[in-house]
Amino acid sequence: MRPTALFAAAAAVLTLATPLKAQTPGDELPPSMARARGEYLSRTYTDVKQLLVDWQDFHQKNDAVKLGKLFTDDGLFSPIEGWYVQGRAALVDSMRLRIPRIQAYHSSLIDFTASGGLAYYLGRMSYHRQDGAGVDVSGTFVMVLYLDGRHWKIRSYIERAGPID
Repeated sequence: MRPTALFAAAAAVLTLATPLKAQTPGDELPPSMARARGEYLSRTYTDVKQLLVDWQDFHQKNDAVKLGKLFTDDGLFSPIEGWYVQGRAALVDSMRLRIPRIQAYHSSLIDFTASGGLAYYLGRMSYHRQDGAGVDVSGTFVMVLYLDGRHWKIRSYIERAGPID
């Protein structure tokens, strides 16, 4: 290898070895825009957090109709059992059968972001499902939310099994 090629290769390795700064969405924005984005995310998170409170409350009250109203008209629900339903009417029918068997539903945040009229919420969930002898369920869920007028609605809710650490 020629000295100039060796020097160029060494320079490239040293450049790549420089630690990279982690970047979060909005970091590249000018300060005034970053502040506006931060305010938007804070306001959106507050609204979505209330939706999650309602979600847990309606589970505890076995209120399938109110749970259904949290979804868009074409919302999708896919629980950990692997089946799914799409559309509010089908979702409400499925929830009427499912939620009386769900006890102690609990969720917590892992990740959240939003942009415009869409929001993404990744969380941990756990509950006890009364199926015969009963089973404790834990894992993660993803909610994609859509801003419908002034209210956030669930476009899709998908659960996946996995341990909660």
